[in-house]
Amino acid sequence: MTDFNELIDFSKDIETTLYGKPLILKGVHMYEGPITLQYIPYGGIQSVFYGNLIINVKNGYVCPNKIIYDNVEYTPKEFTSKFEDLVNQILPN
Repeated sequence: MTDFNELIDFSKDIETTLYGKPLILKGVHMYEGPITLQYIPYGGIQSVFYGNLIINVKNGYVCPNKIIYDNVEYTPKEFTSKFEDLVNQILPN
């Protein structure tokens, strides 16, 4: 499991859970674009602007190129369209 209180190593996948099922974020990179201004702790899903899954981490804001959730592979846009209540969810360490 990824510790969101530590700096994210961009050469590794982020591994966590969502709704009790395994969530793997692949190809994670820094997100540069609009965000909302609410406070959210590290590991929190900040927003889903333009189909990106934007997560607050110690390094700043990151988003993945590919998502594997419960052993099913998604693009970020597919994932954010399928699960519409993602914003403000806190991913566990």
